[in-house]
Amino acid sequence: MYDILIQNAQVADGTGEPRYAGDVAVSGDTIAASGEGLDARARIVIDASGQIVCPGFIDIHTHADIALMAHPEHAPKLMQGVTTEVFSNCGLGFAPVTPEGLRLQRATIAAIFGPDDGVSWDWTSVSEYLDVLGSRPIGTNAAYLIPHGAVRASVIGLEERPATPHEIAKMQAMVEEGMIQGAFGMSSGLWYAPMCYALIEESIELCRVVARFHGLYSVHMRDYGEHIDESLKEVFEIARQSGVRLQISHLAAVGPHNWGRAGDYIGTLDHAREDGIDVACDSYPYLAGSTLLHALLPSWASAGGTDAILQRLKDPTQRERIIADLKPIGPDWSRAYFCSVASDSRLEGKSFTEIAEARKVDVESLICDLLLDSELKVAFLIHTGNEADVQQLMQYPWQAIGSDGLHLEGKIHPRLYGTFARCLGHYARDLQVIPLEQAIHKMTGLPASRVGLRERGLLKAGMKADIVIFDPRLVRDRATYESPLQYPDGIGWVIVNGQLAKSAGQPTGNLNGRVLF
Repeated sequence: MYDILIQNAQVADGTGEPRYAGDVAVSGDTIAASGEGLDARARIVIDASGQIVCPGFIDIHTHADIALMAHPEHAPKLMQGVTTEVFSNCGLGFAPVTPEGLRLQRATIAAIFGPDDGVSWDWTSVSEYLDVLGSRPIGTNAAYLIPHGAVRASVIGLEERPATPHEIAKMQAMVEEGMIQGAFGMSSGLWYAPMCYALIEESIELCRVVARFHGLYSVHMRDYGEHIDESLKEVFEIARQSGVRLQISHLAAVGPHNWGRAGDYIGTLDHAREDGIDVACDSYPYLAGSTLLHALLPSWASAGGTDAILQRLKDPTQRERIIADLKPIGPDWSRAYFCSVASDSRLEGKSFTEIAEARKVDVESLICDLLLDSELKVAFLIHTGNEADVQQLMQYPWQAIGSDGLHLEGKIHPRLYGTFARCLGHYARDLQVIPLEQAIHKMTGLPASRVGLRERGLLKAGMKADIVIFDPRLVRDRATYESPLQYPDGIGWVIVNGQLAKSAGQPTGNLNGRVLF
């Protein structure tokens, strides 16, 4: 007798191949069988007539480092079918660290990870962090990447300078230990402090260690706007010299000067693949991005961490220099909106220009004021993308879907709640940008192969029973920029390691996720 039998389904197995009619049986935490006419004896029988059954979604780009501890039910992801979260990303994370590195990282970037009620913050190594994460029930599986930022902050602090050979060797030792202790690779954010101070040699040497373990290097490039071509060349060179497998994070055509260039980026990736570089990318199905406001500051102003930044914002001379450096950035500030403002929640959802005009200041001065008033705890989103580019990137076979969702308080980006349903409903079904089976592959089999998850991502006997059942006619995202905290429609059942986490559209309370190694 099976534990769960899913009958009369349309099976999309995660490979991207056409779906087929059949049943899926689960015994314990494993898929026992799939095919037509399976023995109907089971403890739980689900009639999936008119439904698609597929592997659980693997979100290859998340920032769940703290949220999965503080809110282990992880409802924003579990309710849309995500069964595995991959993090840290963009080099923003908290292990491995020294105690001082953890203090610096927590003070500077913890705001994007959401409330940390009940989180101990008492780890230093990757194994200790993963032990804390796995010490309580969690809603989804977790696959860990070492954050470059935490490693650099632990060895160099947040200083604006290149690493010495001795410091690089110390960072390599930390990365090696983290890989041995269960990390699947390393992430970096060459746009963010302190990683923006790293020369290419530092990244190459750290990636040499990751490559020895056949790990993944997931990178937020140094620039996605005016200098994206140089940024692509940089990460290709890191991969070429180190031999690491390369994942370019949230690739997009950012800003009007790049609109229409998705085909150029795809051609560049294909050329790199032909040249022997194992490279792929991920992106999310929205035109806006989101991050911490202080990430906009010039790199010199971010050195030293929170206290140093705040002192510069208070100093009239340095403040004027910051404002002068912000002005050439030049986005359309009317398309930038505050997501979370610690000093005044009434500003959330309002545009930069709206608030600046109300206060009778320029936008650059407003940015400085709010960062100072909120002690840097400000996040925003800005519309910079182009729909045609989003669709063209989605058609690229080596593009995976990653939400990049931030667990902020306030009026957050809707991608945290809506990414996967939006791909299935809006893009695959309604716009027919890609076949539904390929959309599923980009959320299952492809990210599993990129990360190195050998037992997940495909729906076949012997794989772990992470499963989603959804209605292809009804699935849709409900999260919007105006009302982002909305669960999607049409996703009826979610199974994590053989246990029902969502049944007939409702959460069951079963938290059966695992830390993966």
